[in-house]
Amino acid sequence: MTDVYVISGFLGAGKTTLIKTMVRSAFKNKKLVVIENDFGEAGIDAGLLKECNLAVTSLSDGCICCSLTGDFEKAMERILKDYIPDAVLVEPSGVGRLSDLIKICLKQEDRGLIHLKRTITVVDIRSFDKYRKNYGGFFEDQIAYADLILLSHQEEGGQEIQSVKIKIQEMNPEARVEADFWESIPASVFRYGPRNSSIFKLEMEAAVSMKPVRIRSCREPSRRTGFIRRHFARDVFSSVTIEWKEPITEERLGKKILHVVKHAEGEILRGKGIVADGRRGLVFHYLPGSLSIEPANIVGNQVCFIGTGLDEQQIHTLFREETT
Repeated sequence: MTDVYVISGFLGAGKTTLIKTMVRSAFKNKKLVVIENDFGEAGIDAGLLKECNLAVTSLSDGCICCSLTGDFEKAMERILKDYIPDAVLVEPSGVGRLSDLIKICLKQEDRGLIHLKRTITVVDIRSFDKYRKNYGGFFEDQIAYADLILLSHQEEGGQEIQSVKIKIQEMNPEARVEADFWESIPASVFRYGPRNSSIFKLEMEAAVSMKPVRIRSCREPSRRTGFIRRHFARDVFSSVTIEWKEPITEERLGKKILHVVKHAEGEILRGKGIVADGRRGLVFHYLPGSLSIEPANIVGNQVCFIGTGLDEQQIHTLFREETT
């Protein structure tokens, strides 16, 4: 069976950066394939990963945990047949539940195709309290089902490291929590470790459940049955992807991004994209209060915003407006 590692984390936590780090250290000289799942239409993270000469399968137009289960299973079967990799790294959408993806992987494990080796979650210490408060159902699930939890952006929130670590350990006392910079963490920590007992519980639930499941629309909760409404990522979050083919300077790109963030209805939680300035590519990452734009040897023409309550047409209009 092929080992599978799931790299989870909320929007902008640093999943793609972690995969690049793991490729250089924990999986050096190993044959790897990445299954990457951007929420929405943009395969931006897939483009960034291909810089590392990785084979990348991109699943977009949704979240694995909501609507792409069949696509994921087919992609996994094709990868195992065509590439025969030493390991597969799965980067799910930042707004998906880790437990749902684990269930999908366990089905594949039961068929003897893969072995779910490690579930890793990246937590941005700067936004821990905010995301836990506002998006607890998704955010806490990613922590509760992780074997290994890595903190990101330590250099920007040094004073919060210990308090966040304590809160995480209260939510998931079994997980190993690493607050060190990733390059200094031994390769064995990424690759090996005990399986979270919460995952064993998911296995047992799947094994003993013989009852037919009645699927109800999560948009119409029933008072008579007392069913609890369950939100899926597509019901809470939305994404807007913009195709931008004309050359753009770094300064102009920054102004456009901040213009969208300032005037857009709803809340933008994440922005990312790859565009061209005429000579090279420009890669940008936006998180609330933080915007970085860097040159890169990547070709791309997409800009993506993810958030809640977004008006797609308005964001298209705002981005295309000229700013001063």
